[in-house]
Amino acid sequence: MSTAKRIWAVVPARSGSKGLPNKNVRMLAGKPLIGHAIQFAQNAGVFEQVLVSTDSEDYAAIAREQGGWVPFLRGESAAQDASMEEHVLADLDAKLTEHGITPPDILVWLRPTFPFRSIDDLNTALSLMEDDVDAVRLVTEGEPRLYQIDDGYLVPRFEDGGRSMIRRQEFPATYKVFHTDIFWYRNIAWGERFLGSRIKAVPVHKICAMDVDGQEDFDMIEAIMSAAGPIVGKYCQPASASE
Repeated sequence: MSTAKRIWAVVPARSGSKGLPNKNVRMLAGKPLIGHAIQFAQNAGVFEQVLVSTDSEDYAAIAREQGGWVPFLRGESAAQDASMEEHVLADLDAKLTEHGITPPDILVWLRPTFPFRSIDDLNTALSLMEDDVDAVRLVTEGEPRLYQIDDGYLVPRFEDGGRSMIRRQEFPATYKVFHTDIFWYRNIAWGERFLGSRIKAVPVHKICAMDVDGQEDFDMIEAIMSAAGPIVGKYCQPASASE
């Protein structure tokens, strides 16, 4: 970034998960799931605030215990099963105005269900946030050779040329985008296009693609976190000095 900007982390933590009840506050490796995102933001040392957006007083209390800032609760209309990021952002903008809180220049959207993150990756992404860039997304490499099942038969969703086996290297790299997003606060006014059209990407390690959706995901991630090794150490943040 060419000049210093005020940066907030936002940890979205709606209650009411159906696949894994209360997953955002479920204990993972000795810490509530949202606590891992909050701790990462604290350790990064670049955020003016680490705001937790939640609709639950119970979640808010847990977030505050972990060091998060919860100046208000998310409105009910932005906390439905079908609510999208743009609804949460519109609610956030309205609540900041209502409470007389000056918003930041940049938001970093830290989805708590992705607990593996690197501060180096974050800093790389933030360095790309110039005035001619709308957003930066942390991405993980995906699989370009995808199939679907039609009436029990496997059908390729790509041109396989009639071949049974195709090397992945024959295709351009593809990426999954749902991990961490960085964007200008002013983009909120664009509604569902809040990331804009000028979006840069920072590819990160495939471990960062692990997402807590159900119990099996939770169990696998907890097992990985309990293992020792340089990769796990890099993407699992140690406890902050205050703990």
